[in-house]
Amino acid sequence: MLRLMLMSVIGVLGSLVPLASPADNAPVPPSEPVLEVHIDADYSIASHAAEAIESGLASALSETGYEVAGTTLKLVRRDHRANVKRSRTHMEDFLNSTNAIAMVGGMHSPPYLTHRDFINENDVLFLLPWSAGGPITRGESGGENWLFRLSVDDTKAGGYLISRAVDQAGCQAVSLILIDTGWGRANHKTLTAALDQRGMIPASTHYFDVTIGQATAKRLAEDVRRSGADCAVLLADWDNGAQVVNVLADLDQPIRTFSHWGIMGGPFAQHVTPDTRDRLDLEVLQTCGLAREMSGNAALQLALSHAKGEPTELADVPAAAGFVHGYDLGRIFVAAVAQAAETPAWDGGIGQKRDAVRLSLESLEAEVEGILGSYEKPFDAYDVSSPDAHEALGRSDLCMARFAPEGHLIHAP
Repeated sequence: MLRLMLMSVIGVLGSLVPLASPADNAPVPPSEPVLEVHIDADYSIASHAAEAIESGLASALSETGYEVAGTTLKLVRRDHRANVKRSRTHMEDFLNSTNAIAMVGGMHSPPYLTHRDFINENDVLFLLPWSAGGPITRGESGGENWLFRLSVDDTKAGGYLISRAVDQAGCQAVSLILIDTGWGRANHKTLTAALDQRGMIPASTHYFDVTIGQATAKRLAEDVRRSGADCAVLLADWDNGAQVVNVLADLDQPIRTFSHWGIMGGPFAQHVTPDTRDRLDLEVLQTCGLAREMSGNAALQLALSHAKGEPTELADVPAAAGFVHGYDLGRIFVAAVAQAAETPAWDGGIGQKRDAVRLSLESLEAEVEGILGSYEKPFDAYDVSSPDAHEALGRSDLCMARFAPEGHLIHAP
């Protein structure tokens, strides 16, 4: 009887032990200090994006054996499950840690739009390889800026999408179909401004809830049809985006669709058939990693060689842009840590170390080779008069992609 009771207790205790993730399994030599990089991402709903970001970061860190300047770097998963409150808790946990050096954001913009001021006021060093919301990296005048992005920047994305639809594809009437979040509403401003520059207004604008149902999606599609639109710009996450795209394809007259990259955060292609994608001539916003791959890219091959699962091309990596950005930003971060370790601040506490890395990111001396190109001083000291100071990429780094029949993305010239 006692043995059975002990076995039951052991079983209960065992169920309370957190499961190790691949990000927690980096080699940690016991003789070296350890600094943690916390990945605040949605591993539950938008898992493709979160996994891709982590894989890119891990590939970059593995090139140095997860060790920089005598310090081991360890990736730690923090699943916010698309919940801004849970993300805030992760930030508070980070601040209470004595060995957490930086946080890495996930796909969703709302956590960092909502908590931008908290991040900057409390010195939370944040690296953003996906979240595209324009205001995130543009803090208040006079304050320090602790958010650094290597990704699409929506202050540029709206104009690029409209240029692709109107100037290149010849769309005459464009409907805007936007998820009803801070991300969707912020993009409405840039999209309508880009249309206005061309003497146009949206044929219609439609906001949908974060849990759109089939009936609502069908009504939305009918409203788009009645507006007379021949094209649509879509901002959605993968599951809502799949529902919207499927009902648009059911219309008698297909609506050519240009999508922001939010649909790539999960298994979108598994829920939208190749015929549906072709019927809408669906294109997806990306940065130019796929184009770089087509022209041959030694940095990409190096990154893939260190990646988990041994992919041989970007088609093998779901949400490939997350991998590309995670890798490039990871290499920049490694260079910044190495530079910070040469300063007196590195001998101080964790707060001084974080600030030393922040200042090194703003004044990086080493040129860093990445998949998207060579980064020579990718960031600068932020001021409201220099709104792009914490943006490593610009409009020239934006490209469009389309789906291959197998479901992965290919470059769309």
